[in-house]
Amino acid sequence: MKNLKAYYYELEGTNYEVGKALGEKMKNVPQFKENNSIPKSPFSKEEQEQIINMFDKYCPGINEEIEGFTDALGFNKFQTIYYIMSFLRPGCSQMALLPEKTKNNHVLLARNYDFNDEVEELILCTTKIKGKYAHIGTSMVQFGRGDGMNECGLGVSQTSMGLPVGNFKGARKPAIIGLQFWAVIRSILENCKDVDEAISYMQSVPIAYNINLMVADKMGNAALIESLDGKKEVKRISADSKEQYLCSTNHVHLEKLKRYEPKSMKNSVVRYNVINEYINNKGLVSLNNLKLLLSTMYPEGLCCHHYKEFFGTLRGMVFDLNDGTVEVCFGSTALNDWHTFEINNQKRYIEFDVKVTNDKAPKDFYELV
Repeated sequence: MKNLKAYYYELEGTNYEVGKALGEKMKNVPQFKENNSIPKSPFSKEEQEQIINMFDKYCPGINEEIEGFTDALGFNKFQTIYYIMSFLRPGCSQMALLPEKTKNNHVLLARNYDFNDEVEELILCTTKIKGKYAHIGTSMVQFGRGDGMNECGLGVSQTSMGLPVGNFKGARKPAIIGLQFWAVIRSILENCKDVDEAISYMQSVPIAYNINLMVADKMGNAALIESLDGKKEVKRISADSKEQYLCSTNHVHLEKLKRYEPKSMKNSVVRYNVINEYINNKGLVSLNNLKLLLSTMYPEGLCCHHYKEFFGTLRGMVFDLNDGTVEVCFGSTALNDWHTFEINNQKRYIEFDVKVTNDKAPKDFYELV
């Protein structure tokens, strides 16, 4: 058993002010201090200019935020891990349920996030940038967001599709020049008010990461947007649809893209079938039903403890987009307590004790089927 620390905090101000405040906070976060040795900038002057232009166009404000961050910590902005990793494995599960499928007649968005505990920030934060939508979501590489919900009632989450894409050893090389998912998710949360605007943004932005992006809004709309090597496909549902929920794990789900990536890891197929069977058998699904599904150990549920293999559950989340609340469990969802948050929380900073325990995945867990 390992004991970790998770955090909640609030950031407010201009992008530069938020970046500078974030830099001061990171000085005291153990995961950042232990794992954030500052690399040399790998970019040429031409690439630096391309990076600035791309982020200004698709993620406006983030360049100023990184400048404030690096000013606080005293190094060049092009040495930030965010630029290095975002200019271009986690395993996860997610589902969006419309009011006709939920007990409280609300739109619910639920997800588990699986990765390695030693490189995860374990930070949930509310971000309020002047001139943008306020949102609450999980921090990735300080400036990115892995999921979240904004003040308009738009929720966003993701699962990786197949082998992870990135500029690191063992990863699938990007097929196009584009952005990582955490940059895309933050821009959606800050600039889009509903599913229509999120889809429009996704269609316009170059995405280098292969992703199953889930968006849902409090008006009763949801969409699964898949992006594979720059090719995109969308499945939408609403009150008029026969289907009243969507889900995804870590493989291609939409038919037009399956021919490009026909194989799936066995664990992804198992989790996908577990979600569908669980939701269909429940009839109407409650928030507590979703928490139980996220907290039950694989293969009966979605929680995994394979942290050394970069497949351990580090958080479970259930967003109620109508109430504007999110239930969060940090660390293993089978071992830790759930907590309730809103965008406007009474407390601006909270620390949590978190437990994880490692075990080895079954032999056929990563087998391609």
